[in-house]
Amino acid sequence: MGKREGTGGQVWLLALGMFAIGTDLFVVAGLLPDVGRDLGQSTASAGQTSAVFAVTYAVAAPVLASLTARVDRRVLLLAVLAVFALGNALSALAPDFAVLLVSRVITGAGAALYAATASAVAARITPPERRGRALAVVYAGMTSAIALGVPLGDEIGALASWRWAFGFVALLALITIAGLVGRLPSIPGTAGLTVRQRLAAVRVRRAPVALLTTALWIVGTFSLYTYLGTVLDTVTGVGATGRAWLLLLFGVGSFAGVLLGGRLADRVDARRGLAGTVGALAVVLALLAPALHSTAGAAVGLLLWGLVHWLSFPLIQHRLLAIGGEHGDMLLALNNSAVYAGQTVAAVVGGLFASAGLLARLPLAAAGFALLAVLCALASGRSRTAEEAEAPTEARRPQRVDN
Repeated sequence: MGKREGTGGQVWLLALGMFAIGTDLFVVAGLLPDVGRDLGQSTASAGQTSAVFAVTYAVAAPVLASLTARVDRRVLLLAVLAVFALGNALSALAPDFAVLLVSRVITGAGAALYAATASAVAARITPPERRGRALAVVYAGMTSAIALGVPLGDEIGALASWRWAFGFVALLALITIAGLVGRLPSIPGTAGLTVRQRLAAVRVRRAPVALLTTALWIVGTFSLYTYLGTVLDTVTGVGATGRAWLLLLFGVGSFAGVLLGGRLADRVDARRGLAGTVGALAVVLALLAPALHSTAGAAVGLLLWGLVHWLSFPLIQHRLLAIGGEHGDMLLALNNSAVYAGQTVAAVVGGLFASAGLLARLPLAAAGFALLAVLCALASGRSRTAEEAEAPTEARRPQRVDN
């Protein structure tokens, strides 16, 4: 099976798996009050399910990627999707809160390994000149979940219960497995490195600053996004219906942004392109401070915000693959950890502003973190051309994909 086929149905099936993971994140968040009520917990306590998922994801991504490095990528993807489906099925059937927390650990581990592996597989089965677009398609699954997560959560909660939401996610994972079984080729793992050696990828030149760029980029957006519902209630003054539509606009912008970002990553120097897109994000976040005071301003602002934020993600991944060489897969896994570390910091930052009654000023703080990300991107080294000239020959050689 040729590499060029990787730009078609195979990559879109990988994206469906990412849609399942994103749906797990965004659908469930809107159902936490129902989860707490059914299991005798407060909404805040029920929120621990999201925290457990995020922490597991952040810690498991690099460790599990190391432990499973020798496993055929096709076998690994199918196995972790099965684990992810099993975790969600257990969540749906959880008799008490303790079992639910355990199920979220299982689900987070499966999601972490799938996300890192799916990105690397998409890059390996795709011609180099189309790699950015392939990475973008995979993460278009995640941005689609952002666009549809809130409406899906509301509908499932209204028609049935939170348990059916977990069951729906498990079904999505099983559909992805069924599609990949007959379409994805065998892709050998990488042998010969220990877990310690693979985790040493963080010491690759320019990698620490590149990962810090990711974390700051995430803090910039999610310090505001985590509390966006409250901001839309208190600052913009919209009700539940208006809030859902505004969040949908953010998701639509995100979907368009990640696809455009993929094309951009195939055409420009990744470092400079990243600095430009994150700089645009800082400007949009700053403009959101006045824009959020009106519904029309919020609508335009959220659409542009989703667009410019997700423009950066394919560029981030393209850059990590370029600087990582033979450690590229591991840097993608570490990048997932940086994303979730950034979300943890973002929740703290947003919480401080909420406690101080300063939610209207949160967009300006978010813009400040985005500017720090720009500085990191500019400081992270030379152009992609220079990096590829230094990279080991084997790392730059197109990889053979066996049937």
